[in-house]
Amino acid sequence: MKVNHIFYLMILLIISSCGSKQVKNPEIGAWQLHYSKRVAADTVAFEVVGFITGSEIKVWSGKNFISVGQFKQDTVYKDMYSGGTYKLNGNQYEETILYHANKDNVGKTVKMLVGIKGDTLIQTWPVDQKGNLIDKNYYYIEKFIRIK
Repeated sequence: MKVNHIFYLMILLIISSCGSKQVKNPEIGAWQLHYSKRVAADTVAFEVVGFITGSEIKVWSGKNFISVGQFKQDTVYKDMYSGGTYKLNGNQYEETILYHANKDNVGKTVKMLVGIKGDTLIQTWPVDQKGNLIDKNYYYIEKFIRIK
């Protein structure tokens, strides 16, 4: 009888371990910028790849992020970097900027909407507390692909 209980316990453990597991922090890792767009006054103000060429890598580690890249518009190159802390709760994302190529951004907290599907991460901002765009005529959207 004791053998039956152990056998059933083992079967139960095997079945429960086969269920789908939710990834706790799907953003963790390195991501390559694939596309970026800023809309201002309902017009595309800049676009990567489009008006601007270049590349950026963003890395999330669980509570910190860092991004670094270089972009070219016409014949002008611009280095880009940022870093800081973040919180992700579902699709609600909040980034506190500690380092940035544009010193005016240092110390700011930016609320974003983040969607992760497979190896693609899309972030859109600025959003309100519920994740809705604050102004549909002025926003940013970035699409990243996971680096393998």
